[in-house]
Amino acid sequence: MAILHSIRHPALDEAASGVIQHFQDKDVNIEFTQVFMNREQDEGKNEKDHISKISELDPNLVITLGTQASQEAVRKMESVDIVFSAVTDPVGAGLITDMHKPGGRVTGLTDMSPVREQLDMITWVHPGISTLGIVFSEFEQNAVLIKKRLQEMAGDSGLELLTAPVGPGGDVQDAALGILDRVQALYISTDNYVVQHVSMLARLCALHDVPLYAADPSSVAEGAMASLSIDYHSMGLQTGAMAKRILEGEKPGDISVEKPREVNITINTSSAEKMNVDLPLDLMLAADRVYDRFPEIVQ
Repeated sequence: MAILHSIRHPALDEAASGVIQHFQDKDVNIEFTQVFMNREQDEGKNEKDHISKISELDPNLVITLGTQASQEAVRKMESVDIVFSAVTDPVGAGLITDMHKPGGRVTGLTDMSPVREQLDMITWVHPGISTLGIVFSEFEQNAVLIKKRLQEMAGDSGLELLTAPVGPGGDVQDAALGILDRVQALYISTDNYVVQHVSMLARLCALHDVPLYAADPSSVAEGAMASLSIDYHSMGLQTGAMAKRILEGEKPGDISVEKPREVNITINTSSAEKMNVDLPLDLMLAADRVYDRFPEIVQ
């Protein structure tokens, strides 16, 4: 079985480990080969190379993690079943046409962030907040979708949302600096490009006394203050269970797309102190993970 990653990222790594653990727990002996799209690109290879690398293995099933990997596999691999995971909008990404009846040879799990609950947490920690900012990559379909949802929900909550789009290869720091003086909190989603810069964003937010919220726990480990997020390891376990059903004979097109069953609260007490925020005691007690480290400036 092959696992194709859109990018090397802790959340996707957790999902992959969950997939593998599911089969280990069931005592199913399957050899996994993992391929990382961005690593192939860094080595000067193109999309044909990583798809060809998987095709040469002749896998009976391919698991794809992230929107980009899923789109490439669906487009380039026409004769193998595919289970996607960590895809925000499978229909919008062109992977399937119906969440409940995918049809064909593709199904999987969506990781659409619980945006409403995340926004509720931000307004709970900051009563009276009136401006929220988001840095997002305008070339990632999932990031644009979450930005649109956040805009709709922020308006319902009486919040003004200031957006800082980043183009391909764009400077995340410059985008953030364009709005940090005008917002009371900053949010980043499960945005593959932006989360690579989360430590830098955390340091900028600390300098401006602006709390940084994230949509995944690995970003909190890297300096964001808090997240209410999908548990990606548990989502990997779910993905593995779906893959096993297909290996046992079910057709992917007959299996509805699933949502992750578990969410977690993660906080970083050191980041909260650096960003001049007193975290509510109830939030601290409810946290599933607590970090107490802040990213240092690399000399």
